[in-house]
Amino acid sequence: MSRLPAREKKRKAPLTGKAIHKAMRGLFPKRNDFGDGSFDELVPELARFGVRTIGQFELLMKRHRRQLLAIDRSPMDEWHKEYYAKEFGANVKDAERRQYWFAYPALVRTAAELQWGQAAEVRGSSET
Repeated sequence: MSRLPAREKKRKAPLTGKAIHKAMRGLFPKRNDFGDGSFDELVPELARFGVRTIGQFELLMKRHRRQLLAIDRSPMDEWHKEYYAKEFGANVKDAERRQYWFAYPALVRTAAELQWGQAAEVRGSSET
């Protein structure tokens, strides 16, 4: 029986919420690590499309990294700025100044939508 190298073990490890968070910290800016979104709820969403290992997840995120960063840095329209300013207050001004909008879970879902289209859109409980 041959021994697997450490990197290969890591790539083949099952995807967990903690692993998603760790991978995102290595791939995307720290400023996007905010909010209270659950990484654990992303695991079954990604599993629907066959993303079950850390390696598969990292490939997905690396494939769309540049486009995700461009989307994140793009200016928000006035209506959304006003809406989010009412919802979240001063945080919106900081996000606008530093040019970031999306937390890690939103970037993961956006990558899934870029990869699989409308099938990957998260639906509310009333839209089953």
